[in-house]
Amino acid sequence: MTTEPYDFCCCKLCGELAAKPRYQLKGTCLHVCAACDFHFISHLDSMPDDDPEHEARTLDVTAWNFIEGKLKGNRRQLGERLALTDRHRPLAGAECLDIGAGIGLFSHLLQEAGARACGIEPQLVFRQFARDKFGIILNAETIDAPFWQQGFADHFDLVTLWDTLEHLNFPVETLRDAVRVLKPGGLLLLDTPSRDSFFYKVSEWSYRLSNGANPLFLNSLYSPRPFRHKQIFTVRQLTELIEKLGLELVALNRSGLLAPSNKIVLVAKKA
Repeated sequence: MTTEPYDFCCCKLCGELAAKPRYQLKGTCLHVCAACDFHFISHLDSMPDDDPEHEARTLDVTAWNFIEGKLKGNRRQLGERLALTDRHRPLAGAECLDIGAGIGLFSHLLQEAGARACGIEPQLVFRQFARDKFGIILNAETIDAPFWQQGFADHFDLVTLWDTLEHLNFPVETLRDAVRVLKPGGLLLLDTPSRDSFFYKVSEWSYRLSNGANPLFLNSLYSPRPFRHKQIFTVRQLTELIEKLGLELVALNRSGLLAPSNKIVLVAKKA
């Protein structure tokens, strides 16, 4: 995706020139669209191809140990996502693409379940870990690249985006490109934080009541640091987007008001 200068008055969800800065956070500003109420920060990541220094940041012992320390928790959560996926489409022999593959753990679990899996991950350190830990070669090309759009149109049985949508520069375009590589009848599965959560709403109240002095969780929910959260959807916004992209909603699990994860988890099918 391009990282040319972007007019943040243009809503990243509906495209209207109706977004204005509302919440000043650490190092960034949270914009809110008056037309559709989408929330997104005034920051885009430089993608690796645009950042010559990025490829110099390779896997070292410190990074390896940090990632290893997170593996157990990640394996538990992704194991649940694997079970969800298998309930909706048996994995044996399935052609799968994991967008935002991270360290390749979900691709590894898919392969163990008998699926043919590949993954997209722009960060070199994660690709190196996936190769060295699991023997998996992840692709650096993002889903908008001709490699995917021309070479894998209508190809995959399953496309997954676990904890990815909130990190993307342009989530609408990424989802549209993801739909193009799904075969008819194929499934899109994703999870992402929910803006309907109690923690988000109380943070907004706190910001307004304190004149910005106490934004509570907003500074941890959003960050201009590389590959951190740039936008958060409500359930309604995300389900309407899914339907607009021509998908049929198959399953939706919205976390309860005080659920620790506060995630939207959904499954949708391409016609």
